[in-house]
Order: sequence, then structure tokens, then C-alpha cells
Amino acid sequence: GGEVERILRMVDGVLLIVDAFDGPMPSDAVRPQEGAGAAPDAHRR
Repeated sequence: GGEVERILRMVDGVLLIVDAFDGPMPSDAVRPQEGAGAAPDAHRR
């Protein structure tokens, strides 16, 4: 339980750093779904 929460916090921090460096990108909404194992176009179905 605790280890998973720590990993999720680290991933959120990495996403925030990327957004701060490059700014919001259209593909940002797709990346978390891909990381969870969903197909990249799953949100369009």
C-alpha cells in the first residue's frame, strides 16, 4: 500500500516537472492512460 502511494507521488512529480519545462502538451492527457496499460486511443471509443 505505502510503496504504491510513494511511486504514484513520484510519477505525479515527474509529470509536473515536464509540464513546467515544456508547458502543457496535447498528448499529456493520453500519457497517464498509456502508463496504466490502456490503449492510446481508448478515450476516443
